[in-house]
Amino acid sequence: MPVPRFCPNPTCANHFSPPLVWAVHFGSYQTRAHGTVPRYRCRNCLRTCSDQTESMHYYAKRRVPLKAMWLSLLGGASLREIARRYALSGPVVQNTLLRLGRQAMAAQLKLLEQLHPRTTLVYDGLRSFVSSQDYPCDITTVVEPEGETILSMTHTVMRRAGTMSPWQRRRVDRKQQVWRPQKGTMKQDISLLIQELWSFLRPRYETPAEIRTDEHPLYRALLTRDPLCAHFRAAGLFVHRRTPGTAVRSVENPLFPVNYVERLLRHRLKEHARETIAFGRNATMQMHRAWIFACDHNCRREYRVKRPQLGTHAEQAAVEPQVVDQVSRQFYVRRIRIPSIVVPQTIHRVWTAQVITPPVRWRVGQRKSPIKIPAYALRDLALAYQHAA
Repeated sequence: MPVPRFCPNPTCANHFSPPLVWAVHFGSYQTRAHGTVPRYRCRNCLRTCSDQTESMHYYAKRRVPLKAMWLSLLGGASLREIARRYALSGPVVQNTLLRLGRQAMAAQLKLLEQLHPRTTLVYDGLRSFVSSQDYPCDITTVVEPEGETILSMTHTVMRRAGTMSPWQRRRVDRKQQVWRPQKGTMKQDISLLIQELWSFLRPRYETPAEIRTDEHPLYRALLTRDPLCAHFRAAGLFVHRRTPGTAVRSVENPLFPVNYVERLLRHRLKEHARETIAFGRNATMQMHRAWIFACDHNCRREYRVKRPQLGTHAEQAAVEPQVVDQVSRQFYVRRIRIPSIVVPQTIHRVWTAQVITPPVRWRVGQRKSPIKIPAYALRDLALAYQHAA
């Protein structure tokens, strides 16, 4: 169990910059799941804490194999298969994956703190579905082309379009009478993503900022309306490069970094495979699994798989190897402390379960969200905003 490194009291001086010896032993307590847990007391504010305060198993009533479940998920196993494999119930598997998803998002924020601004970004949408094929969704992903590092993602549920049989049309109409996506949701989500682009993108006079997308009409319209894009375009410091979606998806394709990431996402997560039966049933859970994939891709997988001498994708994006190693070593043991940066809204929505999702039992509708965010997870997020302030 990890020994706490700082006082949990946000008003205490030992919370931000604790000395080497900031706490003293203060007894212990017994638990059925974790055995004997030592306690500590801050020497400044007298606040108590324990080895469970910063642990990944904090407030858990049963210790589960986090690393094994992580590898099973990225190996293509569905949640039900993971529950069978480790003799766990469905809610336990769901809560564990929510813990891993929040840890993955905290690791992503740790990497973004160390990432230097880029001059080129690539983004595109992965078409999948949630709840049923009558509710398609787009996972729009922003990728840094040099290291093929995932920077941001957003989730949008859309109405089903295209050719349908009369029976399918009647079924879709009945479902939309119960729940239907609001108009303009796609525009709002992509606009949110475009606002976050400028935290990763910095133009230079010798190298204008470049954003690469396909020929989706919404991308061009929203980039034209964005005030920062208009400002830099007027100064000759911004270029929007469009590539047809029908172009060959080779290394020479300008959209290759995001195409490569989308191919791996379909390969490693069962719910995005073609003609899958292990589809996602909740948009928040779907994005937690997507961030788990993103953390594994950025911090653990070797660059292009066959080039281990080049390090991970994050290291190729000029992130210090010590930061990547620190994130990897404590991932399954200690909750990562969110750095003092403003949390992107795309991550905040997933962390607080505010992603719009269709009902699974569409005949009666979704009365309440099945995702419950524990109080300690909300405190971790609140402390991040306090640090940034």
